[in-house]
Amino acid sequence: MLKKYGVTLALGAVIICAPISANADSINDMQKRQSEIEQKKSELDKNLDTKNSEINTLESAEKDATKELESLLKSIDETNKKLKAQETKVDSENKKLKQLKQEIAKLRNDIKDRQKVLDGRARAIQTTGTATSYLDMVFEANDFKELVDRVTVVSAIVKADQSIMQDQKDDQDKLKVTESSSKKKLESLKVLAMDLEVSRNNMESQKQEKNDLVMTLASKKDLTKNEQALLASEQGALTSEEKKLASNIASEKAKQEAALKAAEEKRIQEAATANAKKAKESKTVVAKSPSPSLNAPKPQETVSSGGGQFIKPATGILSSGFSDRTNPVTGEHESHKGQDIAAGGTVTVSAAASGTVVFSGFGASGSGFGGYGYVVKIDHGNGFQTLYGHMRAGSLKVVSGQQVSQGQPIGIMGSTGQSTGQHLHFEIHQNGVPIDPAPYL
Repeated sequence: MLKKYGVTLALGAVIICAPISANADSINDMQKRQSEIEQKKSELDKNLDTKNSEINTLESAEKDATKELESLLKSIDETNKKLKAQETKVDSENKKLKQLKQEIAKLRNDIKDRQKVLDGRARAIQTTGTATSYLDMVFEANDFKELVDRVTVVSAIVKADQSIMQDQKDDQDKLKVTESSSKKKLESLKVLAMDLEVSRNNMESQKQEKNDLVMTLASKKDLTKNEQALLASEQGALTSEEKKLASNIASEKAKQEAALKAAEEKRIQEAATANAKKAKESKTVVAKSPSPSLNAPKPQETVSSGGGQFIKPATGILSSGFSDRTNPVTGEHESHKGQDIAAGGTVTVSAAASGTVVFSGFGASGSGFGGYGYVVKIDHGNGFQTLYGHMRAGSLKVVSGQQVSQGQPIGIMGSTGQSTGQHLHFEIHQNGVPIDPAPYL
């Protein structure tokens, strides 16, 4: 009958635990998503920091470029004033050049007219022999007075010819000098005009360069701010999702704890009902059976080797099974000799089957229970023993040598010894060798 009720209770536990396991999977998925969000937010924080740094750099560069542009505009204003002064000078030089051109034109006309007179004199000398005529004119005088008059006239004529020739030479020399000066001024004006054009072009080019730089930096800054806004928006969405997940996880955990509590209450009620029925059946059997002989051997308590002999010692999620794994505390590879059952809150740990307590205390180094924290070990006969580790300090409810019944509270789930969180480490030993508890629950 015990075996029958044990199977019934085990099936009930499986049925009750099914939605709990499903809830646990849901919580694990949400926690996994939380971890992904945290990682993504961390990446976004780094990207936002990078964008902030880029914006600061761009703003600094934009500020410097604006200052340079302002300084350049001042320089342009000053240069424009100088250029205006040079333009005034060019205008003045152009007027002087115009005056020189007029003087050159007059000199050329004078030289041309004088040249005609000289050319006439030359033709007269060539055709009539003017020099002989001058002498004949002097010597043909009838008296001294006429001679003096004729000499005076000849001298005047010769002097006039010499003056014309000197004026002609002077004007020709002046024309040459004036033309040379005009040419130099014209070349100077061309150079000055070219310098003005080059200066204007350089300043306008520099201004355009600075304007383009300011516009480019402003555009880059706006683009970076847009990217920053997108990152911030994504971060806000992740934060919103993170808060929603936290709320959902809290809700699921509350549901899970309620389900575990209900399952525990139902298990205790069913166990009490089964024990009451068993006691009733035992009394009926005793009443009907003949009294045993004093010499008859006492019936030996038999313990099944599996198939529901033990009950689950605590409510919670199976977080680690009987297998090879990496120790979460030491990081070393090891054989996990039992099951880890995890749950939050105050969770009672019960004896998986009736038996005798062989150890109840803290597993100190060298005691054989090192690393288990507060631990209880129970001998169930027929080579079977169970071990319960990591229980809460001060929660042990049994002592060595004490007889316990199946389902009797022996402590509270904790996280003592080598533990990374609240859970119960549960082992079943057969003839001193740890075995997988799963087939026996």
